[in-house]
Amino acid sequence: MSLEELYGYLRSSIDPNSERAQRRFIGAQSFFNWAFKEELIPYGRKVKILDLCAGTGLAGAALVEALREWGYESKLVVVDKRKEDLVRVEEWLSSETDVSGAVMDCLDDLTKLGKFDIALLFGYTMPHFDPFQAAELFRNVARVLEPHGVFMLEETDRFRTFFYHKAYREIVLETRGEDYNIVSLDEGYDPIRGVIRRGYYKIPGWERVGEIETRYWDLAGLAGIGKALFEEARIIKRERHGIVSVGDVIHLAKPFK
Repeated sequence: MSLEELYGYLRSSIDPNSERAQRRFIGAQSFFNWAFKEELIPYGRKVKILDLCAGTGLAGAALVEALREWGYESKLVVVDKRKEDLVRVEEWLSSETDVSGAVMDCLDDLTKLGKFDIALLFGYTMPHFDPFQAAELFRNVARVLEPHGVFMLEETDRFRTFFYHKAYREIVLETRGEDYNIVSLDEGYDPIRGVIRRGYYKIPGWERVGEIETRYWDLAGLAGIGKALFEEARIIKRERHGIVSVGDVIHLAKPFK
């Protein structure tokens, strides 16, 4: 079994046919409606949206649908390394939309995609980025946003959860199959990159599946990186927006030019 196959077990959160994903979509749409009323989303004749690490484009499509309710047209560009996910974005949309997909890494040159009013990174993706990559990602996004643009990042405070509340475990059951389980083990810390290595194994048999490097981010750390590149940086806690299926959101506005 490869890591790609392992991720396949965890993709129900973005599959348009999944009830779990549909609940996420409705929640994201409700959040964007709230954010629009709070004047956290720029708008104009046609809002240009960039959805990064998009998967099936759930977050970007939810924003399109929210803006449609307010009478605004959108242009949506979804970015992911998996073409088979990107081609499903239209399954979320209620009517024809100007939408396109780009199969690329979000650390690649995004300027070839044009300029945008809003960039999104939803789905708790930041543990895949070490601090150096996170800084490059934020700079990459700032380059493609209009002067009034915003970057909204959904995350949770993993440092608080795992270390302050002592919820970190060296052995974790990641997923269950019909006749086997996948577990992950702590296999060390890289102080140069600030990441924890976790090995993934199929049991019984302890067949090694692969390894993932993880950075357990805190919200303030991410917002602080953003503040170096944007005039405004704020943390919107779930308690404030009130949408159960959406996490905390880091809101960065007005990139420095």
